Amino acid sequence: MKIKDRCEESARNIPLNMPEAKYPENFIRFLGTAGTRFMMLSQRRSTGGIWFSYGASRGVIDPGPGSLVRICEAVPCLSPIGINALILTHRHIDHSSDVNVLAEGMTLNSAEKRGDVLMTEDCSEPGDSVLLGFAEKKIKRVHRHEDGKKTELPGGVTVESVQHRHHGVQCFGLVFRKEGLPTWGLVSDTSALPDFPSRYGDCEILVMNVTMLLPRARLDHLSLPDAASLLGVIHPKLALVTHMGGMLLDFGPGNIEKLLSSDRTKTVAASDGLVVDLERPLAKIKACKLPGGRRALSNGISASRRSGI
Repeated sequence: MKIKDRCEESARNIPLNMPEAKYPENFIRFLGTAGTRFMMLSQRRSTGGIWFSYGASRGVIDPGPGSLVRICEAVPCLSPIGINALILTHRHIDHSSDVNVLAEGMTLNSAEKRGDVLMTEDCSEPGDSVLLGFAEKKIKRVHRHEDGKKTELPGGVTVESVQHRHHGVQCFGLVFRKEGLPTWGLVSDTSALPDFPSRYGDCEILVMNVTMLLPRARLDHLSLPDAASLLGVIHPKLALVTHMGGMLLDFGPGNIEKLLSSDRTKTVAASDGLVVDLERPLAKIKACKLPGGRRALSNGISASRRSGI
């Protein structure tokens, strides 16, 4: 059998809808919680972004370095095959490096274009596109962020784009809504902006990229005092801190949670692998990755070995 034929046979043996056994019906899982290029390069914390399953939408927000590996090592298992949405809040490499390999999973073995991608206009700069042409041509819909625009994702899910300010690139936060489910949002990399309380005020769960312990001039990242100020005005049931820099981690997750929690808001400093039930946000689950690089695609790998690849 030719190598091409063996590859196609192996692909056919990979299940397109692998079960998410033991996960809640609607959840997010932190594939990585590191912020800053130094954290990315050291991998003190992972940089894989956030997996979401919400309504009929399933995909990854900001798939940075290692996103595919964290998905394939996840316990319970996840699979990049059969996801239907990918979202980039901005083009920086720690938020986008794995978008093309996950786009391969989203479109694998499909005779028709499939899946949705939401990204900024500058992710497609001529000669410097984050989403490569070979991947984009297989995607059904590529959406562009605009401030206040509500993009429709599969199953009646909408995601509203919230304009941010971040180091000379286009950057947007996200607010997810679906009838009958809790509204949840993500504040991405940004300096604090005065319209955030009104834009995120209806979120029951709020994920915040908080990178710095203290504010620093000319650095467009949220600091711990910035997060405290926002949570002093809006009161989600659960606030989740991610994208943390080294000094913030040294300050300690327990201290972060103590400083940002209140009678109205429980705050959790997210850890790699943390799973949150979006319908029961105060009942958090800790799911650990497998050691040794065991893959969730073991069925597909076994098929490849049987075919001699």
